[in-house]
Amino acid sequence: MRTLILCTVSILLIGCGEATPPADAGEAGPSPHTFQDPDVTRIHQRMMSVIAPENGWERARYLEFDWAVRRAPDEPPLIRSHRWDRWDGMARVQYPTPDGELVAVFDTSNPEAGEAWVGGEAVTGERREELLRGAHRAHINDAYWLIMPFKWTDPGVHLRYLGEETDEEGREWEVVELSFDDGTGLTPQNRYQAFVNPESGRMERWHHFSNADADPSPSDWVDWRRVGPIELAENRLSGGQIRIFFPHLRVETEVPEGVFSGP
Repeated sequence: MRTLILCTVSILLIGCGEATPPADAGEAGPSPHTFQDPDVTRIHQRMMSVIAPENGWERARYLEFDWAVRRAPDEPPLIRSHRWDRWDGMARVQYPTPDGELVAVFDTSNPEAGEAWVGGEAVTGERREELLRGAHRAHINDAYWLIMPFKWTDPGVHLRYLGEETDEEGREWEVVELSFDDGTGLTPQNRYQAFVNPESGRMERWHHFSNADADPSPSDWVDWRRVGPIELAENRLSGGQIRIFFPHLRVETEVPEGVFSGP
């Protein structure tokens, strides 16, 4: 882990779809997902048993998190705050802009129809739509940095087992590649390699490729902890000065009242 390309800390348009509620979300939950590749099935089922026991991901309806990036040790972090109802698709995104604090509230299936405020004042017209598009991109990017291990079963995602690998520090991994159908998410040309620790069962490293010819952008996923019904990793370590982390995490099985209000 030595470098992290800069595009991943601004607005990285990840190829991932929005979540939808499972048909039996309040009951026992669906059967474990089966992939065409039996090694992928084995790795995924073990990972879910560790980070989402008792169908934890199906029960995790509401996510609240701060995505933060610090580009240098002596600089304050940029923080984007998110609230998200996975089942109904409602999202609230808040972060600073040169004109003041942006608050955007939108349905992820039609973000440009949402509402936006800057510095506490409602924004209208083309400027509102522009801000909502940017907030939607931030939502997709930041959520994928948080929950990528839970997104393997999304429509349009293809998984391939790449085998076992030993890194330069002697750590052993099982590696699964994720690629995407054209039209999946905002950047279907992206590709990922998920490095799963065979001892813990967790994905503890990824390599991101912005396109087929790109060099990998590696990041370690560390400091896993239980948050509501699932486990999440609080820190992403690249080995350089840039650090991505999640200083606030909350996951609930129900949506708290009033969380999708304005400023």
